[in-house]
Amino acid sequence: MNEFQIDLNTLLVVTIANIAALAIVSPAVMGWRISEAARSARLSLVLYATSWIPMILSNLWPETLLDRFLSTLSVGGFAASNWMLFNAMSHWLGPRRFERTVKLLIYLIPVGYCILFTSYAVRVGWANFLLGVQMFLLAFACLRPAKSVHGKWRMVVGFGMVTMAILTLGRGILGAFTDSYPSFLTPHPWNVIAMFMTNLLPLMVNYALLGGWHEEAEIAIHEQAITDAMTGLNNRRGWVEIGQPLVANANRQNDAMALLMFDIDYFKKINDTHGHDAGDRALQALGVLLLANRRKNDVAARVGGEEFCLLLPGCILDSAIQIDQRLREQLLPMATRLGFQVDFSSGLAMRQPGETLERMMMRADTALYRAKECGRGRLEIAP
Repeated sequence: MNEFQIDLNTLLVVTIANIAALAIVSPAVMGWRISEAARSARLSLVLYATSWIPMILSNLWPETLLDRFLSTLSVGGFAASNWMLFNAMSHWLGPRRFERTVKLLIYLIPVGYCILFTSYAVRVGWANFLLGVQMFLLAFACLRPAKSVHGKWRMVVGFGMVTMAILTLGRGILGAFTDSYPSFLTPHPWNVIAMFMTNLLPLMVNYALLGGWHEEAEIAIHEQAITDAMTGLNNRRGWVEIGQPLVANANRQNDAMALLMFDIDYFKKINDTHGHDAGDRALQALGVLLLANRRKNDVAARVGGEEFCLLLPGCILDSAIQIDQRLREQLLPMATRLGFQVDFSSGLAMRQPGETLERMMMRADTALYRAKECGRGRLEIAP
């Protein structure tokens, strides 16, 4: 039992083989047409696996120019791998703090390592300390998502990066301040544990990243299901899914809320006179107008052929009337560019206590019908 020793070179080869296998298989699982976040996560995996190869090869020519080149290339690859993972988290979770710092370390780590190469203690302390800082910032980037992607997989990534950061900092301390870590293959207990975790943690992190890609794909499918392809607005399903909770919340808080329903005037005549392509452009023009004018919490939707709705939480009667007038004013120059006249009739309903979204729509639709009867191109308010 006393003669039992762990071959760290073999362990590293197994690590590289495991991660390389993940990198090779991932296109078959994820496909090639993937998001920027998934692409960055995959590239991080590839960089991490390949960066170990020059580190192993550098031991064949210790303390030579070739050793300096190969090991510098290796630590630069690890830093770039961390940056690509940070980039993936930024795309999935929204803008992350310390982005510039993490990116700057891509250059500081290998450049400093190369310059300080003649002193083993200094170069090991420099590289491991800054890589550890980079990993801690990566773990911090997993917190407080600013987008709809926010699953528990990110906590697995954060845990993995914190653990790897601690192990990396420990290596830096051993190399910089003691004589017990003369090379990265030294069978020191801390280094042995670090090597084992180097095999386990990257696999765990990358399986978690598959969870991020899966959640992103699910959200994209859901967004597609509730979005009108013609205008980019919510379709009726999205309108109901988003609007009902907003109306219910307004009822609980007794907040003001307005619902505007629009109908493009003489839409059939536009199709018959100018062609269906012109009708599509008219729909798209009104969709662009609603998207450009909605506030953060407003909900705009195409709920029928030429019917549109705009739900305005916190909006009083006078403000809703002004919004309708502003939309009409902005539609005039758009109609000129379209090459034919486009106008709309609209009905406005203000939320009544305990009223549902469906009931508001019925009252707005009644007002809209009255606007059409009274000559079109106008707003009518539901009593």
